[in-house]
Amino acid sequence: MPPKRSFSDHEKVIEEKEFLLQSLEDLDVEHAVGDLTDIEFETLKKDYSRRLAAVVRKMEGVEQVSPPVRRQSVWWVAIILAVGSTLGIAVAQFSGLRAPGEPISGEIDVSPRARLADARESFLLGDLDSARSIVEEVLRDAPDLAGALILSAQIHERAGDPLPAVRQLDQVLKDEPNNVDALTLRGWILVRIDDVEVQAEGVAALDKALSLEPDTFDPYVFRGFVARVLEADFPLAIRMYTLALDRSPPQAMQVQLERFIEEMTGD
Repeated sequence: MPPKRSFSDHEKVIEEKEFLLQSLEDLDVEHAVGDLTDIEFETLKKDYSRRLAAVVRKMEGVEQVSPPVRRQSVWWVAIILAVGSTLGIAVAQFSGLRAPGEPISGEIDVSPRARLADARESFLLGDLDSARSIVEEVLRDAPDLAGALILSAQIHERAGDPLPAVRQLDQVLKDEPNNVDALTLRGWILVRIDDVEVQAEGVAALDKALSLEPDTFDPYVFRGFVARVLEADFPLAIRMYTLALDRSPPQAMQVQLERFIEEMTGD
């Protein structure tokens, strides 16, 4: 009989899983800001996804002494769901103690939020079909759950289908007009559509997100991108990127933003 794994083994597996999840998010950021080519992005993503899948399988043989603490991610993800595809927006903004349909203490956790976490994990692994299936189930039970609507919008956006993404974000904003994640993702989607009026609407969404003085760096990064690439307003872009740097973005993004600032200032 093989020796029983120790708790330290369990902790190492959990740590490796969290590292790989963060690495996948950082890849999206690096790709979004232009630090990785499409080929580099796809190659690294496949490698991290393969390793993460192996870790998940390994966890099945590890005694679960305590559940892993799931770290909330921010929009970087896409934030951005890839720029154009994935930034990592904080897809799970869990306010309050329980969402509709969540179990009381002591029951098996099959709550909308628990399933949403599984959907987000599938999304980060690139399994859009699984993520979409889980999110659709969550939305049947909790149709107004903002985190599920935002993740569903991310999935649509990643699949190159921005219209339903915007509709779902509008649903969030109807009930939560100051939801920074929804405003940021909506703005980011719209500013990349080749239509001046639509882009202006996207800029307005990003500006509203910024008016709320968010602690997350994503809105500042996206607004800086618009100022630098679409508006050629370098002073504004520098100010936005500087504010993003003040909010402790991932190291890869920090390096890229600093490089952009140097290029615009001529240093």
